[in-house]
Amino acid sequence: MNRALPKAINISRLHPPADWSMAAHAHDNHEMVFVVAGEVETVMAGRTSIAKPGMIKFHPRGVPHAERALNGGVCELLCMAWSEGEGIDTSGWPQVAADRTGRIRELMEWMIELSPPHDIASALTRDALLQAVGFAFAGAGRGPLDELVLAVRAWVREHIDQSIYLDDLARVGAMSRFHFNRVFGRAAGMPPMRFVREMRVDAARSLLLNTALPLREIAPRVGFSDEFQLSRVFRQVTGQSPASLRRRR
Repeated sequence: MNRALPKAINISRLHPPADWSMAAHAHDNHEMVFVVAGEVETVMAGRTSIAKPGMIKFHPRGVPHAERALNGGVCELLCMAWSEGEGIDTSGWPQVAADRTGRIRELMEWMIELSPPHDIASALTRDALLQAVGFAFAGAGRGPLDELVLAVRAWVREHIDQSIYLDDLARVGAMSRFHFNRVFGRAAGMPPMRFVREMRVDAARSLLLNTALPLREIAPRVGFSDEFQLSRVFRQVTGQSPASLRRRR
């Protein structure tokens, strides 16, 4: 007998209050949580894990887990739930993994843009993206290269409004710039300075979606010289203008 394909039930962007916590609870469906900002501690199946920005948590259906924000920080989370079905085998999935290439984040952002689906085509596209997220997460893990990417990501977040050079990033990895450039590119799937550029755009996107700040104020906060440079790079990376993204909120 054929089983139904998995269906995306809900995907949304959440901004829980500072110091939020949830007692042990379970879901009727699988859940994935992408940490955009903040740090989240999860206790599940007797194991404690901490998800930092750029990391994803997985909560299998029916498995109790408790969560809380760490360090009093405000979190931004992308939360996705889906029904179980053929096409996504979660049996070997880790409890937490790093999105080294940024691919999972992009796929989930696209799914949010398609939610709620307005027609059959958008619903099918969202379910196809769900399959892609599952495939990408199944291949994710946690090792030395993940730690390098997470360390660089954390450093860039702290200095996002400043000029950042390859030598700065190499010092974070305690490597020569030439060795770092090669190792980081293999780990993240892109050159280090492209990684910085995409993090700047990502920070700008969060401000566009979550504040009413004009572009001229957003640009220096995320390391661009002015709103014109921000708009040009934003379009290069995302394929859309900042104004069009804000209209779709």
